[in-house]
Amino acid sequence: MTTINLKDFYYWYTQDQFIEVSEEVAAVFLADACYEMAYQRRLSRHKAQYSLDCDDGIEYSACLHEPTPQELLERMCFVKFLWAVSAFLLVRLSGCF
Repeated sequence: MTTINLKDFYYWYTQDQFIEVSEEVAAVFLADACYEMAYQRRLSRHKAQYSLDCDDGIEYSACLHEPTPQELLERMCFVKFLWAVSAFLLVRLSGCF
């Protein structure tokens, strides 16, 4: 049995927490820690950045874009609709009180 400190493997442990685990479990924990350090080293060494070609919306949030005339028209129509609905509800509810 090997004793490991959970604080070394989990960031949410703020104090030392020692537990006894089998040799296989300790080997897995150490291998994972080594893999994570190697991954962080590769990221910093190769200056890895997010790809803007991955099509998950990163490029939309990262790049400021000017709204198209179609988007402006849709936005204006939506705001007019909201104003009309709120005015209708105001008139409708004002008779209730």
